[in-house]
Amino acid sequence: MKRCITLALLLTALAVQAAQTDDPIGLAVETYFDNAFARLGQVAAQKPTVETFRDAIRPCAEATDGFFGGTLIDTDYVIRQTYRRRNALARGFSLRKVKQLDYFWEQMDKNPAPQLSEPGHGSLIQPRLIAMRYPVLTNGELQGVVSMMVRTDNFLEAVGLDKCRAFKIICRGEPAEEKGELSDHYREVKLSLPATDWVIQYDL
Repeated sequence: MKRCITLALLLTALAVQAAQTDDPIGLAVETYFDNAFARLGQVAAQKPTVETFRDAIRPCAEATDGFFGGTLIDTDYVIRQTYRRRNALARGFSLRKVKQLDYFWEQMDKNPAPQLSEPGHGSLIQPRLIAMRYPVLTNGELQGVVSMMVRTDNFLEAVGLDKCRAFKIICRGEPAEEKGELSDHYREVKLSLPATDWVIQYDL
């Protein structure tokens, strides 16, 4: 049964399994995503429209280091508005055309809940990005989705992974981002959201 997402539910769903007293990376990752999803949840709570979306997401954009862009998506998963005017040509694009997102949309249909993507590989014209999505709900029914993308490099720097000797990020069982060779004594952070899971392995 579809239920309204509250901040308390999100903080419960975003479970980081790490010994926080001696694991600064684990604590930093937990804090980073707790804060990011809290800000995005505040945008969703405003039930933004095409006309109000840019104003609604502006505080989130300004508070998020490495913010790359944001979108308002309808229930057919078509982009209806973008935060940055330079991305306006994306309006009207159906995200159902992106096969890598099929699983996420199926989960959003079944159980509307915050989603965390794997780090994208990027290209010559687009940096490596991490996408976060938050459902817009009315009486538990999906009315749309707000999303934001952050630069992967900014995330790595914010949580301290950029300074690690080696690390690997595994999303839904598949390696998505890595550096160096892990030792036999690496540390591990696990994150779970309704639509995905991340495992971060690292050596300081």
